[in-house]
Amino acid sequence: MITTLLIFFALVLEYIYDPVSNMKNTAVIDAAFGRFRNLVKNYINSKYYIYLLFPISIIIIYSIIIYITDNYLHEFFSFIINLIVLVYCLKPSEFNSKIEDLKILQDSKEGDQRFDYVLPSYNNKDLVDNIFYNSTRSIFTVFFCFLILGPSGSLAFIILDNYIYSKEIKIDQKSKKGLRNIISIIEYIPIRLCSFAFAVVANFELCSRAWKSSKKEKSLYDLNITLINTVGISSYEEPENNSEGIREDKIIFIQSIIYRTFLSWLSLTGFLIISGVFL
Repeated sequence: MITTLLIFFALVLEYIYDPVSNMKNTAVIDAAFGRFRNLVKNYINSKYYIYLLFPISIIIIYSIIIYITDNYLHEFFSFIINLIVLVYCLKPSEFNSKIEDLKILQDSKEGDQRFDYVLPSYNNKDLVDNIFYNSTRSIFTVFFCFLILGPSGSLAFIILDNYIYSKEIKIDQKSKKGLRNIISIIEYIPIRLCSFAFAVVANFELCSRAWKSSKKEKSLYDLNITLINTVGISSYEEPENNSEGIREDKIIFIQSIIYRTFLSWLSLTGFLIISGVFL
């Protein structure tokens, strides 16, 4: 029941209360990481696992706070804290807003760091070609981590994601490579669940064919991105004539697939909650 209420109120706040978008800024995480980095700067030396201590310590602190509020204050306060964290991590409304911006832009929105964070490109390709993967970063993997580990799991994933995509966090490339390996393991299941859901809500035959013929990559991180982008766009049929508006039509198609997939995830989650899998 608590899971249902958290998801419901998080989505209501996300979609009907615009100031919530201002909460998504990574400044808090960036500042906290700056303090952490100063503490461990003598021990890093391109050892990526040192960076894992930051999300682990955040989870420990978070768990202690929830324990105290549950046992010495009231469960209502822990619910509010969990809700704030989930709203901060889950970004379907902001993600959709940045896609709307993308419809009228040819490239990233100059000077908008949130745009670059929410919709980064992959291997210098068109931003449109990476929307499906970016949807997992903002919605599906966050949602998956919440269901499995609670709000602290979502927060830990967001911190790891910031390591890779936040321009304010400076990490050497060797450490980033190791952190990408960690992220790729976390994303492995949600990306394949998403790819399957894309096939169900779009064109199962075309998506299945694209899945089987998806390009093999050297790293699991690249494989995840290639797989979900390939499967996601496989059911889109390019018009024969390159008329104006073709890019916008493609984006609208992608939005539709992601929206229907999110609804399918919510429906399945509701069924699992009713079945007693999640409390």
